[in-house]
Amino acid sequence: MVPDDDFDAVAAAKELDELLASPSTKDDTYTACLETDIEELNALLAKKDAELAKANERADQAHAEIEAAGRRLAAASQKELEQRTRKLLESFLPVIDDLDRAIAAAKPNADAADVVEGLGLVRRGLLTRLGQFGVTHVPALGEKFDPLRHEAMAMVPVSDPAQDGRVIDVMREGYLIGDDTLRPAGVAVGKRT
Repeated sequence: MVPDDDFDAVAAAKELDELLASPSTKDDTYTACLETDIEELNALLAKKDAELAKANERADQAHAEIEAAGRRLAAASQKELEQRTRKLLESFLPVIDDLDRAIAAAKPNADAADVVEGLGLVRRGLLTRLGQFGVTHVPALGEKFDPLRHEAMAMVPVSDPAQDGRVIDVMREGYLIGDDTLRPAGVAVGKRT
């Protein structure tokens, strides 16, 4: 290939600069169209982001409501279970009362010593089993009357001021479950005359 002596590099560079510097209507229209498309896409993207934020907010709110409902349901179930357990445990207390009456009735009979001992073992075993569920006997005799722990079944006149307002006799034993009264003791309370 023979070099072309007629080629002027400076003139070609100047011509290229003029072409690049002069605005073309076709290029301006195309650029404007692209800019419009970009603005529309940015607007769509912003709209999508706003909708996504709202959807995430609704999803978070729904999730929180589901968790709250689950906690309420668990608490209600726990309360129901505690109430049923309490009723079941309370239903055994008359059995202990019957054992106490049987022991009291059999004690005066010397021939029934083995029966009294056997009934005592059954009573202790039942109290031990109930104790595994938090049930404890609350001694009331001689204690100051407490309406949360005792049920006054009778008032007994007393002359001793120390006995005023105190439990003089126990007709039915009282029991706690944890720190709560499962069944109040049925008591006779001293009243100073």
